[in-house]
Amino acid sequence: MRILLTGAGGPAAIGVARSLRHHYLIGMDCDRYALRFAETDARHLAPKASEPSYLGFLNGLISAEGIEFVHAQPDPEVAFLSENRENVRARTFLPRKETVRDCQDKLRCNRILARYGVASPETVPLPDEIALNRAWDRFMPGVGKMWVRANTGAAGRGAYLALAGKYEQVRAWIESQHGWGTFQAAEYLPGRCVTWQSLWQDGRLIAAQGRERLEWHLANRSPAGITGITGVGRTITRADVDEVGRMAVLAIDPTPDGIFGVDMKENADGVPCVTEINIGRFFTTIEFFAQAGLNFPDLYVRAATGEHVAPQQSLPEGLLWIRSMDARPLLVHESEIARPEMEMVGV
Repeated sequence: MRILLTGAGGPAAIGVARSLRHHYLIGMDCDRYALRFAETDARHLAPKASEPSYLGFLNGLISAEGIEFVHAQPDPEVAFLSENRENVRARTFLPRKETVRDCQDKLRCNRILARYGVASPETVPLPDEIALNRAWDRFMPGVGKMWVRANTGAAGRGAYLALAGKYEQVRAWIESQHGWGTFQAAEYLPGRCVTWQSLWQDGRLIAAQGRERLEWHLANRSPAGITGITGVGRTITRADVDEVGRMAVLAIDPTPDGIFGVDMKENADGVPCVTEINIGRFFTTIEFFAQAGLNFPDLYVRAATGEHVAPQQSLPEGLLWIRSMDARPLLVHESEIARPEMEMVGV
């Protein structure tokens, strides 16, 4: 099959490409430098999804390259494809338009989850400084921390860990990000950070896998210590994570199709709470699962073409995916990391 990957030079799309080597891949990216990293058979510089020429360029490329299926990785392109799916001249495999809209607005998603009783952090909008004062009074007593972040975007956009006694810094951060009306505040959750990647076909769950983030890559470069880039990920097998993830997706869409990545953080009691649902795209380290034996991108393409895909077995617990800048990721079992360091040869 001839498949188009958008945002092809980004790390997530590279992972998707590595998982789909058996197809002919065409990559497009609006960043001329990132495009050079696309691991596709053909590469094309594209306009941004916000530009009026985007749809014409996309359909022209589909025609010129004989593209049969389009997968978007960046959120703006997922949104564009979702809203314009009837006008795209190739197959897509996306959830309903309303579902994509609901998930890409983190505040709206939080409201829906709360309405259906899905565990999620208490969250309030920040239209102005009065709302920030109220959030401060609500979340700071006892814990002394709360989260501030943008309602939309990826890679921890706008994330800031607010600390007691640092009110002026938080206010300044929101103002520097032009965040009034587009930011939110949420209770601080102290536990582990996990993600539940899932794939659905006609309302059926066909693949799901939990992953714990042990480290954020380049965390010391972010004011919140969160970059949205997993440095070390670990496969997990947890019934509570599976159940919360399933409940969250079905609360958002009773008959889901396509990709739903449910991010969670444990509260003080160890209960996984949903912080957001990444919709229509894979998380950055999707190659992790493919290399370990659960190839989500391949299953996704098969489901998109109408093949009835049987439910898949999850991966064993304790597999690690270790990433570093300018190095290929490593897949190892945690038992290898736990071993004492080997003596240097010749010493």
